[in-house]
Amino acid sequence: MSSDEPKATPQGSLVPLLALLLALTGLLATDWAAVDRGALRSAMTRDLVRIAELANLRSVAPADPARASMPVTVVQEGGPLWIADEASAAVDADPIFTRGEPHVLRIEVVEHARTYGIRGQLWRQGWSLRSPEPLWVSPAPWIVLFSALAGAGWAALRGRMGGGLMVAGLLAQGLSMGLPWPASFTRPSLQQTWRDGPAGHAVVELARGLPDVSVAVGAGVITLCVLLMLFDHRRSAERGGGLLLSGLLGVMGAAAWIEASLRVGLAPWMTQSAGWAAMAGVVGLWWWAWRRRRLATPESST
Repeated sequence: MSSDEPKATPQGSLVPLLALLLALTGLLATDWAAVDRGALRSAMTRDLVRIAELANLRSVAPADPARASMPVTVVQEGGPLWIADEASAAVDADPIFTRGEPHVLRIEVVEHARTYGIRGQLWRQGWSLRSPEPLWVSPAPWIVLFSALAGAGWAALRGRMGGGLMVAGLLAQGLSMGLPWPASFTRPSLQQTWRDGPAGHAVVELARGLPDVSVAVGAGVITLCVLLMLFDHRRSAERGGGLLLSGLLGVMGAAAWIEASLRVGLAPWMTQSAGWAAMAGVVGLWWWAWRRRRLATPESST
């Protein structure tokens, strides 16, 4: 046996254990009710955008305050009573809707095993507007944690960081799609789920706010980056296109993990110290996996 081979030190072997303990401690210390409230408020914010589009309120010039604001009284129908408070908070933060009279904003709520479906209905001057489908929210921070830990474990065992990110992304997407669902409602398609989620909503709103020239420039930059990645594999002749494949897997896996994590409550979870502790454990485990790969890979390239 060669003495030049990297050896595991006691300190190095403690890193994954400490990272796991920190991550699990953060998960156990999580305020689940606060995560539910934050996720529902985010969904209500997105639903208000849909209602404003149906009522053609977003096209009104902001300089016209008499028409740019819509005073509404929030009325909840079904579900836990605390949702009305989160709906009112979403209205207060909305640039178009405000709390007041004479209009009514009725919030229809469906609740099943911590899966919530919400849909706003605007009653205005004798007619009503309602979003075609409810927005579904399933707060589950444990999916964020377990998928990231599983991906780090895969990366450490197989020495493939890109593969580990893909495992984390696929696992997060699969677990989020397997959460309990009310039998009387049809589960949305994957495309609709992505579009209505926080990440999809942000991308759509960003694209709408950009001029056509900016969208074209952005598409050109993305295409250029892909072409650069295609030619970059020449830097490693013995691996061929392995670097390209690993990079693509890593990017797609990270994007899938982020999208699913935002849908199951990553953002409100990170407003708690418990969420930060859990994510610190995740970062520590991924750092250990990366470090282990570096030590196990001979430095043959310059």
